[in-house]
Formats: sequence, structure tokens, C-alpha cells
Amino acid sequence: MAIRRTSGTARRTALAGGLGLTLAAVLAACVSGEKVDTGDVAATGGADDVIFRFAHVYDAQHPVETCGVAAIQESLAGSGINIESYPSAQLGSEAESLEQIASGGLDIAVAGPSFLGVWYEDAAVLDGAYLFKDVDHFAETVQGDVIADIHDKLYEKSGIKVMSTWYYGTRHVTSNTPISSPEDLQGVKLRTPDAPLYLKNIGAMGGTATPMALDEVYTALQQGTLDAQENPVPTIESSKFFEVQDYINLTGHMVQAVHVLTHDGILDSLTEDQRTRFDEAMQAGADATRECIETQEKETVDQWKQDGTITVNEDVDREAFAEQVSEQLPGQVPWGDLYLEIQGER
Repeated sequence: MAIRRTSGTARRTALAGGLGLTLAAVLAACVSGEKVDTGDVAATGGADDVIFRFAHVYDAQHPVETCGVAAIQESLAGSGINIESYPSAQLGSEAESLEQIASGGLDIAVAGPSFLGVWYEDAAVLDGAYLFKDVDHFAETVQGDVIADIHDKLYEKSGIKVMSTWYYGTRHVTSNTPISSPEDLQGVKLRTPDAPLYLKNIGAMGGTATPMALDEVYTALQQGTLDAQENPVPTIESSKFFEVQDYINLTGHMVQAVHVLTHDGILDSLTEDQRTRFDEAMQAGADATRECIETQEKETVDQWKQDGTITVNEDVDREAFAEQVSEQLPGQVPWGDLYLEIQGER
């Protein structure tokens, strides 16, 4: 019988299926856009393997699931650990998942920096606009000592353990007029997620932020209630914002992270060898997710350029945006000095 870990206790359950994917196949499927249905694939491992529940809010075809989770499952094959994934917020929102992790009621969850900032303020710094020059700078920073210290302090305060930080995508602005400088954003009503830091980011860039649920944005753009919105390329594509916007402006204002989180009850249940395999699996998930998302971003933008689905504005003065944000944002947040320290490594 398989052992499922919940709320710090173990109960026995039948483990159906097994995992027959190789990591290469996972990456190939993600790059091609083919869905990898990890739930229907047979798991390798013994009848007494431990099952950990992995929860996130992204849909079943998002790279976090099709690339990241699948890579973790492949990496853990034969380790005595199996991952049972619950995408699409089946086990709760990001905020709710964090509550469950902190209480020991959930094994593994994914949440963004702004949500971690509720538990330890400095953890939100990774969501600051123009913090990173590019994805390589992002990857180097999140694996460095500064972020490790933040995550250690988060753990000390909350018991929430950051196992891995994954690249989620680079956010850009879509609009009906070209946005190439901070001056072009003046007076533009731009949708953001309903989180204070997003409002500060866009305000510092020169725009007027309007918080709104994602599922309401298409209609608001279509009706002219909003002038613009910002999101990573895969979200812009899947939400079909190109149907109601004329330009995608490659502002690259947020190189965004999500974190894979757990707690002591899970880590303490592992043998030394399993803990090593667990750490390796988290890195495999991070690498696979980055590769999939970067490939999707490039292929989608290239296709837009080729077929004219939406005009791609590459003539964006990112340095002007970054300079304005670095002048305004630090004074509005408790981690302003930390932001400038990380940004200074650009």
C-alpha cells in the first residue's frame, strides 16, 4: 500500500498507475504545446512509496504542471516518493495553500513572491518591477545568498520552506497605441492583478493601475473600460488579448518567479538519500519549467511578428522605465534598500 502524507500523519491508500515518461519526452511535449497528462501515467516505485500532494493554481496545461511537475515525477522515479498533483486551485488559492503549508495540512504548494511577502515582507522583493535585467540575472539572483537569507528568515517566522524558485515568465504591456517610454503610459488605464505591489509597479512606470480579475479583462478591453493590460506572453496568447489590443510592447517590467514550498513534516519524513533526490527533483522542475516557458515566449512572439496577429513593439526604452521605477518604488516599500542592492547587480 502507498503512504499518503497529510497533516503530519500517514494513512494508507491504493496507488493507481505509474510514471512512464522520460524527461526528454516531457520537454518535447511542453515545447510543442502538447498536454502531458501526468495523472494518467503509471507511477514507478514500490507499493510502500510515500505520496505527496502538490498543489498549484495554474491550469493543467500550464508549464508549471506539464513541464515542472512532470519533471519532478520523472526525477523521483524509484526514490520511494511519488507526487500527486492538484492543478487549477483544486486545493485552494495561493493564499489558502500557504496557510495549509504553514499548518502542515498540505505537502507541497506553489506561490508567488507577493503572497510570501504577507508572511515575511522582504520575500515580496522579487515582484518589484525592473528588479532584473533578464532571465539569466533572475536565475543567478534567486540561487544566491541574498535570496537564500530571505527564505531562511521566512522559514524562521512561518515554518514555510522554499524548496525551489521557478521562472514564471516575463510580463509585458499590451495596448492600442505604442508604449515605448514612461511618458507614453501617462493617462493610460492599465489592468493589473489586485495586489498592492502591482499597483505600485505600474504607478512608478507612469501608468494608472486598475485592479481587475483576469477573467474580466477581455471584455473590459473590448468595451474600452481599460486601455491596456500586462501579463506574460503565454497568458496574453491563451487569453486572446491580441483580439482586442493592437500592440504588445516588450516592456519586460517583471521577470517573475513562483516558489515551490513545503514544511518540516515532509522533510523530516525523508531519508537522507530521499532528501537528496527530493532536492534534485526540485531543480529538475525549475530547469524544465524555464526551458518550456522561454521556448513558448520566443515561439509565440516570433509567430506574432510573422503573421501580424498583433504588432510587436520592440522599440521600448526599458532603461528609462527602470530608472523611473528605481527612483520611486524603493520609497514606497519596506524592502527598498534590498531592491536597490539586487538591481545594482544588473
